[in-house]
Order: sequence, then C-alpha cells, then structure tokens
Amino acid sequence: MKKKIMMILLAAVMTVSAGACGKEKQEKPESGSTDTQTDDKGGKDADAESDGGEGAAKADQVSYEADQCVTLGDYSALEISLPNEYKVTKAQIDDYALSMAQYNAKPVYKDTKKKTVEDGDTVNIDYEGKKDGVAFPNGTDEDFNLTIGSNSFIDGFEEGLIGKKVGETVDLDLTFPENYPSEDVAGADVVFTVKINKIVKEDPDAKFELNDEFVQENYNYQTVDEFKEKVKEYLEETNKSSKEVDTRQAVINKLQEICEVKLPDELLEARTADYIVQFTNNNCGDDTTLKDYLSANYNGMTEEDFKSNITTEMQTNLKTELILEAIANKEGIQLEEEAFQDYVQQQMEVYAHETEEDFYKANGVDAKSGEAYERKIFVCNLALDKVVDSAKVTYGAAEESE
Repeated sequence: MKKKIMMILLAAVMTVSAGACGKEKQEKPESGSTDTQTDDKGGKDADAESDGGEGAAKADQVSYEADQCVTLGDYSALEISLPNEYKVTKAQIDDYALSMAQYNAKPVYKDTKKKTVEDGDTVNIDYEGKKDGVAFPNGTDEDFNLTIGSNSFIDGFEEGLIGKKVGETVDLDLTFPENYPSEDVAGADVVFTVKINKIVKEDPDAKFELNDEFVQENYNYQTVDEFKEKVKEYLEETNKSSKEVDTRQAVINKLQEICEVKLPDELLEARTADYIVQFTNNNCGDDTTLKDYLSANYNGMTEEDFKSNITTEMQTNLKTELILEAIANKEGIQLEEEAFQDYVQQQMEVYAHETEEDFYKANGVDAKSGEAYERKIFVCNLALDKVVDSAKVTYGAAEESE
C-alpha cells in the first residue's frame, strides 16, 4: 500500500496560483525534467512559467530567489510542545457515542389533553393514500407524528387537518406536484384517508437510553459495545490526523519565529491579483460580478476589503513558502515525479476531478500555473517533512500561563 502523502495548509485554506522561481525566464528543459528548484545558475522549471498570454498568472512573470529572501534559523531538532496528548479515553468514547446517537434519535412525545388541531400542533396520525382507489407505494403509515405547518407533506395535507377533532377520520382530496420525484404519483389526483389519534408535544424530560435495540434499528451493529468500538476507531483515526496536522502547523509557526523573511512586494501583489482572478473564475458566472458575489455571500464585503483580507493571508502563505523553498534548496530536496503523480491522483480522487487538467485549473489561474504551483508546494512539503522528522515534539505539555 502506498503511503498517503500528507500536505499542509499554508495559513489560510486557500488555493493560489504559482509563483515563478528563478532569476529570469529560461527555455523549456528537456522532456522528463522534474526539478522545480532554482539551480546554481538561476534556472528554473519552465512548467512554473506562464506563456504570458491571456489569462496567464501574474506571479509567473515575477522572478525571485528564495535564498536571497530568507535568512534561515537553526531548523534542526526544533523543540515543539503541544498541550494535547491525542489519546482517546473511555469517557470520550462514551460521550461521543451518546451524542451521536441522540442526534439521530427520534424525539420523544407525550400526550396532551387537547382535542382540536391547530396550526403548529403535532398530531399523531394513521394515514393511507390511494390513487384511483388503489394504495400507492410509500403512501401509508401508522403512529406518525406530524407537526402542522412543517410543510412535510404535499400542499393541502396539513392544512386539511386544521380544525379537525381527535378521533376523527378525514378524507383529503389532493394533487401531487407535477415535479414530484416519484413518477407513479407525480401530477396525480389522490385521496388520503387520515385518522387523528391524538395531539402530542415533545417531552423535554424524556431520558434517552443507548441500548442494543436502538443500535440495531439505527446503525449496522448488533450491540452497543460493537457500536462503541467503531466510535473508538473513528476517534483514534481523527486524533491521528489532528496530531499530524497540529504538529506540522506548530513546526511552521516555529520556523516563522526563527527565520527572517523579506517578502518581495511585486510577488505579493502578483499572487494576490492571481488569487482574486482564480476566485472570480471559480465563483462568478457570466452574469455575476465579483462585487455582486461578495455582496450576496460575504455580508456585503467590498472588493477593497476582500483584496485587503487576501493580501494579509497571502503574506503568511508566501513567508511559509519562501522558508520551505530555502530549506529545500539548502538540503538539495527535489521533486520525484512518481511520488508527485501519486499525490495528484490522491487529490483528484478527494476533490472529484476527472482529469489532471481539471485539477490544475482548480488550483491556478490556468492549468499551467496550477501545475507549477502544485509542484512547488509538493517540494515545500518534502522540506517540511524533513524538519518535522527531526523535531523534538512533546505532547501533553501544560500550556504556559499568560
């Protein structure tokens, strides 16, 4: 089984376009070249460059040297302390299993003395639906609790019960919508015969019991112990993932503390502009402007505020990238094509991309810039792997008081 490649989130959950790496544009390397790092002569992978045509990434036109932008601190054997022990306890298993079961449990109702149905009441009913005198599939149920006004049934069903008495049986002549999912009754005239058993209300004092019967009815397990064992496996897997992500982020934070970064203004401006183009392409259709989209989906955020926020996040992203690029250069870390292709396939499966081009387009201004960025970030993560592996990490350390 191939090892799953763990990638980092660079500060914000953002997908940005590629930044060029090198002093000047070079001719495309020979076929098969996978080196995305600046060589001793200042060369670079041509895949990291845009052709400068329409839609090209602005950052691909910016040249910089990571080694000249970053003064590295001593990143070997970093000392990291995290307060979480990432251990699953019996109490956590019990609490999670109970909360998960309660979330999926049906409400418990108790009887009321009310006799006439009003809007907002919950009525316990038996009903049967017939089309042309014949009961149709999924149109019959017993002991069903229906809240009037919930619009759970087709138009006229709930309204037809208002004013009726407990114990009364009524016939409701109704018509299913033309676009109803079931073709058997879509647009059909039907008759629902409904018996009103009682008017009930939710019991806030009802105690939920997690037992074998509930597990069998709601989950594919036979006993509570079996259910909890699966909960334990889930929590352990979640803790494992959280531990890895938290450790890598803590190492990134430490690197930002011990390294000095001089961020090229031109690169920051270009990457911010590229991200805004990418965001617009991914979210705004032909008839929707960025201004309209932000106003509708981000509480009226202006384009100026949006750009300011992206610039701030991009500063953190780029500082992290430059540090890891500098470490990769110093350690001689290069991209291995087979490992990179494994990563691409993993990401395509996770995000349901049918082709590599679709994957790259989703991560850049265009497919070319998206591929260049993914290649660069892949190498950055290899550099981060090396720093993480050498770090001395303490888990369960007490947090320092302010």
